[in-house]
Amino acid sequence: MHEPAEIRGERVTLRHMVRADVDEMASWPRFSEPDLQWANLELSYPSDRDAYFERGCTNATRRRFVIRDEAEKLIGTVGLRNLNFRAGQGTLGIIIRADAVGKGYGTDAIRSTLRYAFECLGLRRVLLDVAETNDRAHHVYEKLGFLPIGEHLGPQGLTYIDMVLSREAFNRQQASRSSTGGADRSVR
Repeated sequence: MHEPAEIRGERVTLRHMVRADVDEMASWPRFSEPDLQWANLELSYPSDRDAYFERGCTNATRRRFVIRDEAEKLIGTVGLRNLNFRAGQGTLGIIIRADAVGKGYGTDAIRSTLRYAFECLGLRRVLLDVAETNDRAHHVYEKLGFLPIGEHLGPQGLTYIDMVLSREAFNRQQASRSSTGGADRSVR
């Protein structure tokens, strides 16, 4: 299986995370919303940053990328975990820094990660979960074609919606998007 050095979206570039990225992430502004407290990374000390990097390293069951904007500023992290190639599935996760939320970067990063998951890794479906109260994320996931399949209780007693997107549904959506003038994208 071909693993690209970088994945280009319309506005973002994804590349595998390196340890120095985590040092940069330590200075990100914090979220104030109660349902986004999980996205406030606790990276105050070098040992915290070492542990975060080690937990998230790309390996046989995980692919972890940083998201860089047009100016090469590190604005987030996105990845696939629980990769099971026999079952053809993995679980999507994303964090966009608080001051970059709502600018379309997350949508572009997720679409690029999905293209990678389906075209490069050969997955048949991608799963995710999202806090029931996170309307902004719900909108993005639904726009990209994810469908709800259940729910569960998560940290701090929040309800999370479980969602899934099949490769076929993604391909249909991309074909429709291309016919209406969607931008060219590439995986290199």
